[in-house]
Amino acid sequence: MFAAYLVDDPVLGVVASAVGTCDAHAPGPANLSGLQGPVSNVSTDPRRRRLGHARICLDALLTWFREEAGVTVVHLNATADGAALYESYGFAAPRHPALQLRTAGTTR
Repeated sequence: MFAAYLVDDPVLGVVASAVGTCDAHAPGPANLSGLQGPVSNVSTDPRRRRLGHARICLDALLTWFREEAGVTVVHLNATADGAALYESYGFAAPRHPALQLRTAGTTR
């Protein structure tokens, strides 16, 4: 499942958005359903920042995760500019840090 929430400005068009998906993973002790909600994009046009548009979009997306998708774990990567918004919703660093490995991607 996929959801996107937008704020449309009559002059500039879309000026803010929040996008997320509902992904099914194997269940675990911290997430019995296995449903996860990665937030893939929250953005606001620089000309319309600090007006609450991103908050409106994120609030709608989080409501969708809870009420329609049944997601119990939502995660995202935050920029320094967006961190305060996410923290105001209760986002925090996970107990176990995410690690990443990049392979060369060569084929055999």
